[in-house]
Amino acid sequence: MKIIISSLLVALLCASSLHARGIRTDKDFSKLMPNTLKHPPETEARLNKWFRDSKFGAFIHFGAYSHLAGKYKDQVTPQPYAEWVQADLGIPFEEYRDEVVSQFNPTEFDAEEWAKIFKATGMRHVVITSKHHDGFALFDSACSDYDVMDASPFKRDIIKELSEACQKHGLKFGVYYSQAKDWEDPDSSDFTRKGMLESIHPDLPKKYKPDMDAYLERKALPQIEELLTNYQIDLIWFDTPRGMSRERALRFTDTVRRLNPDCVINSRLYTMAGASKKHPVTPDMLDVFDYFSLGDKEVPPRRLSLTTESPDSVSTSFGYRAHGEHHYHSLEELIHRLVNTVCAGGSYLLNCGPMGNGKIDPKALELFAGIGNWTSVNHESIYGTEANPLPAKPEWGDASLSKDGKTLYLHVMQWPEDGKLRVDGVPVKATAAAFLDPKGADQTIALSQDGSNIALDLPTEAIDPYNSVIKVSLKSAFVIE
Repeated sequence: MKIIISSLLVALLCASSLHARGIRTDKDFSKLMPNTLKHPPETEARLNKWFRDSKFGAFIHFGAYSHLAGKYKDQVTPQPYAEWVQADLGIPFEEYRDEVVSQFNPTEFDAEEWAKIFKATGMRHVVITSKHHDGFALFDSACSDYDVMDASPFKRDIIKELSEACQKHGLKFGVYYSQAKDWEDPDSSDFTRKGMLESIHPDLPKKYKPDMDAYLERKALPQIEELLTNYQIDLIWFDTPRGMSRERALRFTDTVRRLNPDCVINSRLYTMAGASKKHPVTPDMLDVFDYFSLGDKEVPPRRLSLTTESPDSVSTSFGYRAHGEHHYHSLEELIHRLVNTVCAGGSYLLNCGPMGNGKIDPKALELFAGIGNWTSVNHESIYGTEANPLPAKPEWGDASLSKDGKTLYLHVMQWPEDGKLRVDGVPVKATAAAFLDPKGADQTIALSQDGSNIALDLPTEAIDPYNSVIKVSLKSAFVIE
């Protein structure tokens, strides 16, 4: 049983624990994303078609780096993310192509199996790396032979197989695409960083100046056209927009709108705004993308003015890592982050890095199974819900609201020692309360209300070890101001 202690102590303990794991919960968004910001009407319409109600998606970092698992020869990458191994260890392009890409052969990859796992976890959409920063594509590309069909022994179109499996199982399908960073191409923007060009492309002239527009025209934009033309794409997840001016970003936006007007675009096409106080989100950004991707492992503290997404991972890496310092998050952490993100009106994108053989690793499968057990019972408190309407986030957990405003879902993560759960700030009459979990079907919850304050009498023990959800029926709609 979890007991409510001092709310300050709980906050300090949680913040310390989460920061130790690379999780960020304390950012003040008041200046980074002003409340005056609003999506354009056409963006609202696009988001309302499916993205806003989906709430929970799978993120997959898979590529040639996967079979390295964070180690190349006798060197372990010093940074947390295993997928950055080429840059972190300074592996020249030709060596990476000949020693790493040429060995990428995930013969146990089964798109059907992946789709079934994601669906059982409760995920409603899937986003996979079609091309990460190393420039190696997991699809059959006509404009570059640095892809899974031409440069690896696998010779199967991973994007095609997974997109078809997702469509079969009712999952929306998206692709991650690194539009600015591409370590195969010396004209991409990452090579403006000191020392990068010399380590990855050592044979180039010393005074070589990267031409980013040439790279965009030669590879990035044509590959986006290929993806949108040859596959059913519902979302494009761009990343790390180094060197992406508004004009460059709009070339991608215009291409997407021309080929697939309903395709959703994230904010990292153009900006990492919100990463610091020096880079707030501004109105001139809002016609470039559809929704705002927060920083990696960043939990929104409250409902924000723009539709947001929290990209997370089951471990401290995004690509599969078996070597060097790394650890997996606990089931409790991941369920809480899913719920807190949804209760802030956001979407939760949870990553796993499949192993080099194409299988999802056992620890990730264990975590997915635990999350799936929870979502199968408590799904109505997640999908298609609105953000927490209460004036303040309660110390015992969080809350979400049904779309019609007549059901308030209480996510009780800290069980009250005295058996009394207090809910302040409910301006309409509450008529009944019950647990969503069938294990609590025979448990009576006595409800009383004094003005806008509700008190619930709970059993001694929590129904769920991580998050017990109580469904409170309201006589009329709770309108969010």
